[in-house]
Amino acid sequence: MARVDCFGRRGLFGGVVAALLAALLATGCGVHNDSAAAERTTSGSVNVDAGGLALRHLRVVLDDSPQAGLVSAVLRGSFVNSGDRDDELRRVTSPAAETVQLIGVGAEPSQTVPLAAGGVARLEHPTDPGWVLDPLAGDLRAGTSIPVTFHFAHEGRVTVAIPVAVG
Repeated sequence: MARVDCFGRRGLFGGVVAALLAALLATGCGVHNDSAAAERTTSGSVNVDAGGLALRHLRVVLDDSPQAGLVSAVLRGSFVNSGDRDDELRRVTSPAAETVQLIGVGAEPSQTVPLAAGGVARLEHPTDPGWVLDPLAGDLRAGTSIPVTFHFAHEGRVTVAIPVAVG
Protein backbone atom coordinates (compact mmCIF):
# COMPACT_ATOMS: atom_id res chain seq x y z
CA MET A 1 0.00 0.00 0.00
CA ALA A 2 1.39 3.39 -0.98
CA ARG A 3 1.47 6.32 1.39
CA VAL A 4 0.24 9.71 0.08
CA ASP A 5 1.99 12.71 1.71
CA CYS A 6 0.72 16.06 0.45
CA PHE A 7 3.16 18.22 2.40
CA GLY A 8 6.07 16.02 3.25
CA ARG A 9 8.07 16.72 6.37
CA ARG A 10 9.76 19.80 4.96
CA GLY A 11 6.53 21.13 3.47
CA LEU A 12 4.66 20.77 6.75
CA PHE A 13 7.48 22.45 8.69
CA GLY A 14 7.62 25.30 6.15
CA GLY A 15 3.85 25.75 6.36
CA VAL A 16 3.96 25.96 10.16
CA VAL A 17 6.84 28.48 10.04
CA ALA A 18 4.98 30.60 7.46
CA ALA A 19 1.83 30.58 9.60
CA LEU A 20 3.77 31.64 12.70
CA LEU A 21 5.50 34.47 10.81
CA ALA A 22 2.17 35.67 9.45
CA ALA A 23 0.69 35.67 12.97
CA LEU A 24 3.66 37.64 14.35
CA LEU A 25 3.44 40.23 11.59
CA ALA A 26 -0.31 40.61 12.08
CA THR A 27 0.08 41.23 15.81
CA GLY A 28 3.03 43.60 15.49
CA CYS A 29 5.41 41.07 17.08
CA GLY A 30 4.11 41.99 20.51
CA VAL A 31 5.68 45.45 20.39
CA HIS A 32 3.69 48.09 22.28
CA ASN A 33 3.16 51.17 20.12
CA ASP A 34 1.98 54.21 22.11
CA SER A 35 1.39 56.34 19.01
CA ALA A 36 -0.93 53.70 17.56
CA ALA A 37 -2.84 53.57 20.84
CA ALA A 38 -3.14 57.36 20.80
CA GLU A 39 -4.64 57.20 17.30
CA ARG A 40 -7.46 54.82 18.24
CA THR A 41 -10.80 56.41 18.78
CA THR A 42 -12.97 55.21 21.62
CA SER A 43 -16.58 54.50 20.81
CA GLY A 44 -18.58 57.71 20.45
CA SER A 45 -15.56 60.03 20.29
CA VAL A 46 -13.46 61.86 17.73
CA ASN A 47 -9.71 62.49 17.22
CA VAL A 48 -8.27 65.66 15.63
CA ASP A 49 -4.74 66.85 14.87
CA ALA A 50 -3.91 70.57 15.08
CA GLY A 51 -0.27 71.29 14.29
CA GLY A 52 1.81 69.75 17.08
CA LEU A 53 -1.29 69.03 19.17
CA ALA A 54 -3.35 65.85 19.03
CA LEU A 55 -6.86 66.08 20.51
CA ARG A 56 -7.95 62.56 21.40
CA HIS A 57 -11.13 60.79 22.48
CA LEU A 58 -13.20 64.00 22.42
CA ARG A 59 -16.81 63.54 23.42
CA VAL A 60 -19.59 65.26 25.36
CA VAL A 61 -20.88 62.93 28.05
CA LEU A 62 -24.38 63.27 29.42
CA ASP A 63 -23.86 62.28 33.05
CA ASP A 64 -26.62 61.81 35.57
CA SER A 65 -26.52 64.60 38.11
CA PRO A 66 -26.62 63.84 41.83
CA GLN A 67 -29.96 65.65 41.80
CA ALA A 68 -32.84 63.59 40.45
CA GLY A 69 -34.07 64.67 37.03
CA LEU A 70 -31.05 66.84 36.19
CA VAL A 71 -28.45 65.97 33.56
CA SER A 72 -25.08 67.64 33.12
CA ALA A 73 -23.11 67.75 29.86
CA VAL A 74 -19.35 67.31 30.34
CA LEU A 75 -16.74 67.61 27.60
CA ARG A 76 -14.04 64.91 27.94
CA GLY A 77 -10.81 64.17 26.07
CA SER A 78 -7.02 64.15 26.10
CA PHE A 79 -4.49 66.57 24.63
CA VAL A 80 -1.07 65.41 23.44
CA ASN A 81 1.54 68.09 22.75
CA SER A 82 4.11 66.51 20.43
CA GLY A 83 5.46 69.94 19.47
CA ASP A 84 8.75 71.44 20.61
CA ARG A 85 7.22 74.27 22.65
CA ASP A 86 4.74 74.54 25.48
CA ASP A 87 1.20 75.57 24.65
CA GLU A 88 -1.91 76.29 26.68
CA LEU A 89 -5.59 75.61 26.16
CA ARG A 90 -6.97 78.99 27.18
CA ARG A 91 -10.69 78.38 26.84
CA VAL A 92 -13.41 76.31 25.21
CA THR A 93 -16.58 77.66 23.60
CA SER A 94 -19.65 76.17 21.94
CA PRO A 95 -22.91 77.54 20.59
CA ALA A 96 -24.58 74.61 22.40
CA ALA A 97 -24.02 76.30 25.79
CA GLU A 98 -23.82 79.76 27.25
CA THR A 99 -20.60 78.87 29.07
CA VAL A 100 -18.09 76.03 28.98
CA GLN A 101 -16.15 76.02 32.22
CA LEU A 102 -13.39 73.67 33.29
CA ILE A 103 -14.29 72.30 36.69
CA GLY A 104 -12.08 69.97 38.66
CA VAL A 105 -13.03 67.58 41.39
CA GLY A 106 -12.58 69.65 44.57
CA ALA A 107 -10.85 72.48 42.68
CA GLU A 108 -11.73 76.04 41.81
CA PRO A 109 -13.18 76.63 38.33
CA SER A 110 -10.57 77.48 35.70
CA GLN A 111 -10.39 77.88 31.96
CA THR A 112 -6.75 77.09 31.19
CA VAL A 113 -4.94 73.78 30.78
CA PRO A 114 -1.13 73.89 30.45
CA LEU A 115 0.18 71.67 27.64
CA ALA A 116 3.91 71.09 28.14
CA ALA A 117 5.96 70.11 25.09
CA GLY A 118 6.03 66.32 24.94
CA GLY A 119 3.27 66.09 27.57
CA VAL A 120 -0.27 64.80 27.81
CA ALA A 121 -3.24 66.37 29.61
CA ARG A 122 -5.89 63.71 30.27
CA LEU A 123 -9.39 64.85 31.12
CA GLU A 124 -11.06 61.54 30.40
CA HIS A 125 -12.73 60.22 33.54
CA PRO A 126 -15.26 61.51 36.08
CA THR A 127 -12.42 61.84 38.61
CA ASP A 128 -10.57 64.19 36.21
CA PRO A 129 -11.45 67.84 35.64
CA GLY A 130 -13.90 68.34 32.77
CA TRP A 131 -15.59 71.14 30.87
CA VAL A 132 -19.18 71.56 31.95
CA LEU A 133 -21.53 73.03 29.36
CA ASP A 134 -24.06 75.14 31.25
CA PRO A 135 -26.65 76.38 30.69
CA LEU A 136 -27.38 74.47 27.51
CA ALA A 137 -28.83 76.37 24.58
CA GLY A 138 -31.19 73.45 23.85
CA ASP A 139 -31.60 69.73 24.31
CA LEU A 140 -28.57 67.54 23.76
CA ARG A 141 -29.27 64.05 22.52
CA ALA A 142 -26.96 61.05 22.45
CA GLY A 143 -25.89 60.22 18.91
CA THR A 144 -25.78 63.85 17.74
CA SER A 145 -22.75 66.14 17.49
CA ILE A 146 -22.14 69.72 18.58
CA PRO A 147 -19.52 72.22 17.42
CA VAL A 148 -16.87 73.03 20.03
CA THR A 149 -14.00 75.51 19.60
CA PHE A 150 -10.74 75.06 21.50
CA HIS A 151 -8.68 78.26 21.91
CA PHE A 152 -4.94 77.53 22.19
CA ALA A 153 -2.20 80.08 22.96
CA HIS A 154 0.00 79.04 20.01
CA GLU A 155 -2.08 76.76 17.77
CA GLY A 156 -4.97 79.24 17.68
CA ARG A 157 -8.59 78.13 17.35
CA VAL A 158 -9.62 74.59 16.48
CA THR A 159 -13.32 73.85 15.89
CA VAL A 160 -14.47 70.24 16.07
CA ALA A 161 -17.85 68.52 15.70
CA ILE A 162 -17.94 66.45 18.89
CA PRO A 163 -20.30 63.52 19.43
CA VAL A 164 -22.71 63.44 22.37
CA ALA A 165 -22.87 60.18 24.34
CA VAL A 166 -24.60 58.91 27.46
CA GLY A 167 -22.25 58.41 30.44
